[in-house]
Amino acid sequence: MLYTKFHNGINIGGWLSQYEFLAEQPLTEASLERHFTSFITETDISQIADWGFDHVRLPVSGYLLFDPKTLQIKDNVLSYIDTCVSWCKKHHLNLILDLHDLWGNIYGAMDVPMPLLTDKELQKNFFSIWEQLTEHFQDIANTDAGNIVLMFELLNEVSDATGYLWNRMYKEAIKRIRMIDEKRPILVGSNCQNSVAYLNQLYLIEDPFVFYNFHYYDPQVFTHQKAHFSEEMKEYNQTVTYPGDISDFVQYLKKHPKYQIKYSLVASETNNDRELMIRLLKNAINFTQYSGRQLYCGEFGVIDSAPPAEAVKWINDLISILDTNKIGHALWNYKALDFGLLTLNREIVSEKLLKAVISNNHI
Repeated sequence: MLYTKFHNGINIGGWLSQYEFLAEQPLTEASLERHFTSFITETDISQIADWGFDHVRLPVSGYLLFDPKTLQIKDNVLSYIDTCVSWCKKHHLNLILDLHDLWGNIYGAMDVPMPLLTDKELQKNFFSIWEQLTEHFQDIANTDAGNIVLMFELLNEVSDATGYLWNRMYKEAIKRIRMIDEKRPILVGSNCQNSVAYLNQLYLIEDPFVFYNFHYYDPQVFTHQKAHFSEEMKEYNQTVTYPGDISDFVQYLKKHPKYQIKYSLVASETNNDRELMIRLLKNAINFTQYSGRQLYCGEFGVIDSAPPAEAVKWINDLISILDTNKIGHALWNYKALDFGLLTLNREIVSEKLLKAVISNNHI
């Protein structure tokens, strides 16, 4: 089911997550409402379908969605999700509902256990969100009902310094969901921010409707080159090609050892090419071959500060490898956030990149 229903997708980040970077400043109730009612409309969902994508991944901020005082999901935010579901039904797009962040979830916390994995009160928020969403969507879209499939993604880019606590918490979440809905498709991400290298740390569950996922942006010196939000990428400040020589970045890491762990997968690599990509994806390929479970790549993409022609080559190679191994995937991102196919004003960032992405959808 996973590969056939969630083959070629795209993220619509920036709408109900990361909105604080895109909405009109200062952030007020009025400016946020303008953002939520205009950033993604039915026209956008129609465009995504016309481009040949078969699904969207919708990241939603837990801070926006949930009130920890009342332990209730906010009706106004839920209405935006409901509207997106109705648009997807109309335009025949399957949908992944991704809980993108939450209290106690600390990005990159691989040195000490993050609070969400150890604090029972914070976990109560997490479980309550999924219990309420399961009840709400129980009769709207499932594998057996409606003209689309709605899949839950429990938590985006988990960081578990222990290697054990995320496995325990995700199983408890699924147990609670299954008490309400026995067949809801569910995605579980790998540790270390959905790293492909940590797929073999996942404890698998015997449930035909539970699937597993990872994200892929390696090497980040290419996909995140000159990123304004990255201290090291701003400092390194080099144009990187694909295929290309990245030995200079290896030397940079040697001079800046504090970044060695973050870039450990490529810290000794000299060539950015398809061969490297295949080696880095070996864990994903092994997962599909030996676990007997289906796998999904929920995010991949290249920043808009990279040369578009180089981005096209990297994306074409990655999609080719994923498709060969029947791993579904979703491009990051539809609009804005430095990786968008469109700008905030809906202008095409790169005609060359857009044409390449669309052509892959119709292979």
